[in-house]
Amino acid sequence: MSFGPAVVSPSWLEAHRESDSVVAVDVRERRDYEELGHLPGAVSVPGDRFRDPSSVAAGKLPAADDFASLLAEAGIDPDDTLVAYGGDPALAARFLVTALVYGHEGSLYLLDGGLEAWRDGDDRSLTTDVPDREPTDYEAALCEDAPLVDRDAVEAAVEGDAVLVDTRTAAEYEQSRIPGAVHLDWEDLLEDGRLKPENDLEALLAERGIEPDERILLYCNTARRLSHTFVVLRHLGYEDVAFYEGSLTDWVRAEAPEWDPVELQAQVRHYADNGGFEAMVDELGEDVLGRLKLIGLYHQKQRGYFMLRTRAPGGRLTAEQARTIGEVADEFATAPAEYGGPDQNPVFGDGYLDATTRQDVQMHWIEIEDVAEIWDRYDAVGLSTMQACGNSVRNVVGCPAAGLDPDETVDIEPVVERVSQRFLGDHHYANLPRKFKVSVTGCHEDCARSGIQDLGLTPARKDGKDGFVARVGGGLSDGPRVASDIDLFVEPDQVDDLVAAMADLFMDHGSYLDTAVNRLRFLVAEFGPERFREELESYADFEFVEPDETLTMDYRGDHVGVHEGADGRSYVGLNVPTGRMGGDEFAELAELAGELGDGEVRLTPNQNVLVPHLTDDDLEALLEEPLLERYSPDPGPFTRGIVTCTGREFCKYGIIETKNRAIRWARELDDWAEQVGIADDHEAIRIHMSGCSASCAQPQLGDFGLRGEVYRDDYESGRAADLGLGGDLGNDEFIDWLVGKIPIDDVPDVVKATMCAYDADSEPGESFTEWTDRTSNAELREIVTERPARDSPAIGTEVS
Repeated sequence: MSFGPAVVSPSWLEAHRESDSVVAVDVRERRDYEELGHLPGAVSVPGDRFRDPSSVAAGKLPAADDFASLLAEAGIDPDDTLVAYGGDPALAARFLVTALVYGHEGSLYLLDGGLEAWRDGDDRSLTTDVPDREPTDYEAALCEDAPLVDRDAVEAAVEGDAVLVDTRTAAEYEQSRIPGAVHLDWEDLLEDGRLKPENDLEALLAERGIEPDERILLYCNTARRLSHTFVVLRHLGYEDVAFYEGSLTDWVRAEAPEWDPVELQAQVRHYADNGGFEAMVDELGEDVLGRLKLIGLYHQKQRGYFMLRTRAPGGRLTAEQARTIGEVADEFATAPAEYGGPDQNPVFGDGYLDATTRQDVQMHWIEIEDVAEIWDRYDAVGLSTMQACGNSVRNVVGCPAAGLDPDETVDIEPVVERVSQRFLGDHHYANLPRKFKVSVTGCHEDCARSGIQDLGLTPARKDGKDGFVARVGGGLSDGPRVASDIDLFVEPDQVDDLVAAMADLFMDHGSYLDTAVNRLRFLVAEFGPERFREELESYADFEFVEPDETLTMDYRGDHVGVHEGADGRSYVGLNVPTGRMGGDEFAELAELAGELGDGEVRLTPNQNVLVPHLTDDDLEALLEEPLLERYSPDPGPFTRGIVTCTGREFCKYGIIETKNRAIRWARELDDWAEQVGIADDHEAIRIHMSGCSASCAQPQLGDFGLRGEVYRDDYESGRAADLGLGGDLGNDEFIDWLVGKIPIDDVPDVVKATMCAYDADSEPGESFTEWTDRTSNAELREIVTERPARDSPAIGTEVS
């Protein structure tokens, strides 16, 4: 391997380009090379051809054979002198570094200033003529002395045996970096696109502690930007320079000790008895707060207090488990006096819990000092908070009526349990690129909402055997996507292997750095469903086959009401508006489930609860209980359909308060519906309200979808909501966002006006979603923007 690469001027290239052995290499897109012109005699080797195409966070070296084929096709010989250029000098440098590590024998040069510098010279024209070079027999192999280092070498550098250099921007460096790294933005070496004078470069490097007699290790995010710094340092005579090919992408995905959920729990238990929150943060750093999500602790916006999330796989809890959760909430989820104490919430008071759309239970105001005792109580009844949050395999969502529905095809309970136990506490799967959401449905109604999961399984049949068909890549928030059916039949005992295969694929190909596009749905969209299926099969331990038939016939909205089960007994779905109950009430419900049922409580994806296995006498007794006056099996349509996130009350991202507001709205709207005579016409009118632009309340699925905003007009500013209409997961439809920044107090009037228009204009049997599909967006906007005029308040009034 030669010592280079080095940097050459356009004048040097002009003087040498007539030589057959000097080849200019253009790394821009092929279209730019052909249509915009290139240096005379230059060959095209586009950047996307020598960067690993199998990774969303592309930055890995291509396979040696692939790189050899690329250069052979371009007519490059192993001993040619190569001069790389393009619009991005880092990408041109990346080409040279790739050639270097694969043993190119000729000299390697980076054209200083690239294409623009070439064009600045007199009589230096571009051409669209493609040179006629014969293909060669180029061979490539990784050099034994290639300047590549792995994680072990970087960890050694952290301990001080080398200078570790972060070549990213200052903002990226401040946000996240490898411990001990010095900062040198690769673009700081340039001035107006050209390399700075050597004296200036040497002074800059010395200032950062990057000396020629030191061992230098470079990294960035995906090994592109570091390539330019590598070339410059070699050009300046730095002999001992290497680079971390995996860079920060590999560093953060590795099984670092700080991401071990078992170890994290041990640390929290230690600080529960030794200084609490402040001692923990002082000794472990503020970034430990992000890692605590992995064990179910989510730091609230009120410093020192946490939301604690408890897993309930498939939504199933024993009465003993449910009672324990209720008692813990009643005792520990209490606000301190400085935040209002028992009166901190005017609607719910204190000591409450929230059922979530993923069949978890969460509670607020938890302190580190209390967590060890809570976990001890949980351990005694088989509960866990581990991996209820964080970038891991989350709580598995299942059909709440599993084992109860007369039309069920597959018993999902053992499937859900096997998946949950396989990944619980597993260090290997505790630091995925992002959270990984799985659902399993055994009935014909897709109760677990496969269309919005990273992996959704619904019943199917193959050769007379019952199992599941897989859908992948669904999700909401920014870039919502309905999951793709990849025509894959999965037997029940293969499901946990499939989840592991998808998680492994996700770790290998997903981005750990770009949070805007690192959900699994973006990877599925990048690959396409067919290629994703092919890639997934290479990770799986079983042969992929197609189902003979899929068995899902409909989408079930919720399980509220009294239903007959497969064994002749009943199960009752109770409406829990916004999912919030008092801890004492949840414990009371657990007692009733133990006394009247078989000792089981189930949570639903609509934030409701279900009590199964009731005889006729037990059913009658349950329906007479005072608790059901508040949590009714027969609520009004708006109360039944309300779904919210945590909102501004606790979430640092929340713009609007959600829970209390939703309860007030639902009551008001139910009374209005009775007055105007439409209440009996609608089982549920679904309002899904998120406190910010995220999708924790799944607003894309509602009849009415709301997300928090802030508005300003000529008179005032205040809280607001964006509005969309017509979500229907049963038809794989998300809402259309119609109007932005409606003042929050105007929303009930908007709902009333829209429902009146629907009732007046809809055809017999036409659903709300069908009506919104048929009605133009312009007409819908006209309906929702015709609101009663508001009095003009004093200038500057702030509306909360």
